[in-house]
Amino acid sequence: MSPFMWCAVLGCGALAVSLLLDGLFDGLDDLFFDGSMPVLACALGVFGAVGMGVQALAGERLSTPLLVGIPLVFALASGAGARATWVRLRRSMPRNAVPLTTGELVGTEVRVIWWKDGRGEVIATSRGHQATLPARSDDPLRGGTIAWVIDAAKDDTLLISRLDPPAPPLPERPTAPAA
Repeated sequence: MSPFMWCAVLGCGALAVSLLLDGLFDGLDDLFFDGSMPVLACALGVFGAVGMGVQALAGERLSTPLLVGIPLVFALASGAGARATWVRLRRSMPRNAVPLTTGELVGTEVRVIWWKDGRGEVIATSRGHQATLPARSDDPLRGGTIAWVIDAAKDDTLLISRLDPPAPPLPERPTAPAA
């Protein structure tokens, strides 16, 4: 196998792995730049593919600097294009694309949707996201009540406490005087 074929196989394999296992190679982002794994893999794959094409078309008639230089120019251009595309896509992605976690809701207000026997569901809003989550509390709650998130359990259940005062009891109807 030629070195160009190895470069093409390694580049395409690294690109496929980085896209399929997104987030696994984020350590490279700290080492080089944001999105470095797909950009470097794209450049390596293009270098190998163009090198194989140049070698197949020209055979042994080309000098080594040309045989390596032509694929190198294409690899640098594809790497720059992949980097520009990565930056553009990264900027267009909303900053709040990460879903809510129960841990970040501690200390925020939630609204009770339904409640029965110390358990129910609440609706929480944070960073523009809205989520319906299970909750539990020792306080007597009912639908529409505003509550405060005290803690988040390991099973993503919120522990909440009443925030607004309980509703006043209904006034008693006056009875007609006995005659």
